[in-house]
Amino acid sequence: MSSLEVKSAENPYWRSLEELADSPQFRVWLEAEFPSQAEAAGMSRRRWLQLMGASLALAGVGGCRWQKSEILPFARRPRQRIPGVPEQFATAMELGEGALGLLVTSYDGRPIKVEGNPSHPQSLGATDALAQAAVLELYDPDRSQAVIEQAAQPEGRTWEDFTRLVASRRGQWKATQGKGLCVLAQPSTSPTLGRLRDFLLTRLPQAQWFEYEPLAWDHPREGARLAFGRPVRMQLVLDQATVIAALDSDFLAWHPAAVRCARDFASRRDANGPWMNRLYVVESTLTLTGAAADHRLALQAGLIAPFARALLETVRRDLATGRASQPHTDDAKPRRFLAALAGDLVMAAQQGRPTLVIAGPRQPPEVHALVYHLNHLLGNVGKSVWYSEDPR
Repeated sequence: MSSLEVKSAENPYWRSLEELADSPQFRVWLEAEFPSQAEAAGMSRRRWLQLMGASLALAGVGGCRWQKSEILPFARRPRQRIPGVPEQFATAMELGEGALGLLVTSYDGRPIKVEGNPSHPQSLGATDALAQAAVLELYDPDRSQAVIEQAAQPEGRTWEDFTRLVASRRGQWKATQGKGLCVLAQPSTSPTLGRLRDFLLTRLPQAQWFEYEPLAWDHPREGARLAFGRPVRMQLVLDQATVIAALDSDFLAWHPAAVRCARDFASRRDANGPWMNRLYVVESTLTLTGAAADHRLALQAGLIAPFARALLETVRRDLATGRASQPHTDDAKPRRFLAALAGDLVMAAQQGRPTLVIAGPRQPPEVHALVYHLNHLLGNVGKSVWYSEDPR
């Protein structure tokens, strides 16, 4: 008997208010949807599904045809190019403020696979999720494929149209030294693009060049101005740091050199190695770096700046007195965390072991200036961190 016709004596269940009311109209509708007298005549349900599945599969195969195409030989075949044999070429993918060296496998001129370049210092044969997904952009039908003229209505143009437009405006821009010409570009560390930008602004001094990135690294740059008087780029050497303090910094996932950082960090997490690093993380939301931390403190983003100032004062005092701070059990958790972190940093510095303090891009420039000062006090410059010129 169908379960729809069985009434439970206790704890009855109903699917709708109509079923609860059990009106004659509802019973008629229910019988029409689930006929109680319906029986499988001559063929079981299993057999019917088998036949229908086979029929649909054969119908799909019968509709397939090989697309007609012409095979044309190269008039001058490129060197070391064999049709049908995949080939690899080295390239780099720029994302944000960093670049990742890649090896791309190409099949008859079509890139099909992305891997890390083992000879590139930032990748060392590894990639991230964005690099793996980048090859899909080449086959995305909605990707940007043409020049768009933003008039009353956006209209597609060809590169030849763009070249003719620039040629027609060249005389006007030269006469006005580029006044009214604005270029909006993504931030780039490419030296070639930098030379072209400088050449354009030298020839047209009244022109303006703007760069925009939704998730920019402007705060570390401005923090360097406060600390050094000029923008510099902070380069991390995580495989040399014995104690690492990350202040709202997800350097294992969101960093221009995240792939290299993850490899260097993991190289010192071997229990059988000569020594292991220790990671302290202070953050407002859980990140990949926070999940890998030995000690993690959940703190509001606005309170990380006071925490950094207190850390600097504690480290400076302990280095002056020669005594590392010790946490007290009766202190609040942030104070215990601060004392333990400062004590670890100072003890490592006294023993000549390099440490590292990092701040994330969401923190204000003042926090980054404090971090630069901390690394200097702890003697980390030239060991676990060094500074390079900002390419921008």
